[in-house]
Amino acid sequence: MKMISRLTPLSLFLILSLILSACAAAPAPVSESGDASSDSSESSDGPGIFTWAYTVDPADLDPRSNYDGAGLGVLGQMYEALTYYGPLDEEEELSPWLATSWESNEDGTEWTFNLREGVKFHDGTDFNADAVKYTIESVKNGELATSWLYAPIEEIEVVDDYTIKFVNGYPAALDLIFSSAFGAWMMSPTTTEGKDQEWYNQGNSAGTGPYKIASREPGTRIVLEAHEEYWQGWDDSKFKTVVFEIIEDETVREQMIRAGDAQVVDDMIPDNFASLDEDPSVEVKAEDSFVNYYVVLNFAKEQLQDLKVRQALALSFPYETVLANANGGLGTAPSGMVPQSMWGANPDIGVTQDLDAARTLLDEAGVEEMTLEYWVLEGQPLYEEFAQLWRPELEKIGITLNLTTIEFNAAVEKSQNDPANAHDVLGFGWFPTYVTPFDVLFSPYFTGEYFNLGFYDNEEFNNLILDADGLTASDRETAISMFQEAGKMLVDDVAALYVMDGPRVWVMEEGLQGYSFAAAYNDILPIYDLHR
Repeated sequence: MKMISRLTPLSLFLILSLILSACAAAPAPVSESGDASSDSSESSDGPGIFTWAYTVDPADLDPRSNYDGAGLGVLGQMYEALTYYGPLDEEEELSPWLATSWESNEDGTEWTFNLREGVKFHDGTDFNADAVKYTIESVKNGELATSWLYAPIEEIEVVDDYTIKFVNGYPAALDLIFSSAFGAWMMSPTTTEGKDQEWYNQGNSAGTGPYKIASREPGTRIVLEAHEEYWQGWDDSKFKTVVFEIIEDETVREQMIRAGDAQVVDDMIPDNFASLDEDPSVEVKAEDSFVNYYVVLNFAKEQLQDLKVRQALALSFPYETVLANANGGLGTAPSGMVPQSMWGANPDIGVTQDLDAARTLLDEAGVEEMTLEYWVLEGQPLYEEFAQLWRPELEKIGITLNLTTIEFNAAVEKSQNDPANAHDVLGFGWFPTYVTPFDVLFSPYFTGEYFNLGFYDNEEFNNLILDADGLTASDRETAISMFQEAGKMLVDDVAALYVMDGPRVWVMEEGLQGYSFAAAYNDILPIYDLHR
């Protein structure tokens, strides 16, 4: 489903393959009207322009199909879902968004949602049950990367203008699914009927959110303007113009935030966080997220099919050293694949380094020396950090680690076409589509799945996570126990080396008020809520 980049954890290969090699100079700031200007000062009717120095020009601004962080940061200003997965420190997991309330039958096969009245799409069309039905069917029937979300839904009934009922073919937690950061954004049927991805990418929007696209200059900037009929209203404290300046050069982005020419910058080198935080005009916020970084082990490689060899590799990894030095020292210790911030995580199955035990296991496996091929995904320096810190530890037990940098598309293609001659180990990361351990465990480990790049194959594991997913809506406690059992299977089988739970880091203008972060929407900064 999703690739993880250093600090924009949802950067898919579609984005990685489109990053330009040349560094862009900083474009001129934009005036309230959307014109280039040298004046970004506050205006009389608000705090002025909110500028985000953005790393990558989004490849996909279609809310149905977008599956990457670069698009999400923009789309999250323009679209809204039915339910909202709140910040980690909030007591309630889900809260109303475009739906005001919902209920299901006991096993989660029938759901009824009551919808918010008085909401207008960007084109002036009323948000209602017909729009919800249209949106869900557009995604479900569109053969899109996000279509799997709605596989349980067999029937959608418009009860009345503001009530909609869903009938599932099998139990599913639709309240969680409808809070997804991908594929769950409500769209106007009036505007988008028959429109394809190109229409959205040309600079069009059709959501209910506080902002809509005013203009787009590919590779340069995206300008958003206020949706004046936004259902939560406007006051003079709010930013009514948002500009995404596409700035590939990190030095330029850093200059912009220090000079006050941007209110937030994206994807900064972790080694610079400390000096940025010392700047009185800048604030660095590191937030717990649902990102997990790990090293995939390729079960198709003969030398890794011995459990004792995989166990030795797990014991050889310098977990504490990596946590202290990689990613600016901001990562936290994981305990398996499911991040510790998510329900269903295993609290106490983390592995610690023990080189003597690792060497003993290799001796028992009859392995005196070994060479491992470690693929570093192009543009992913964090994964190279893992390898560089691991390499000298491996040498102590007779293992040589060779590094090869490879573009993501090529890595996936080579792995799938010839697994036995692909990587031995591969740095990777994951972020869930919506907040459920099922997503975290399914795509990277279910037999035959696209992102199962370790070619892990365990029928008991497959059945366990499917059954747990079916119980999520009706018996969360049992589902959690089953997900934890599945997570322990992965650790016991050494399906991967679990390196760190990674934070989401925002480098922002000091003193912005109204800031909040919801980990379910990792790359969305709620600009509407911010004020000076």
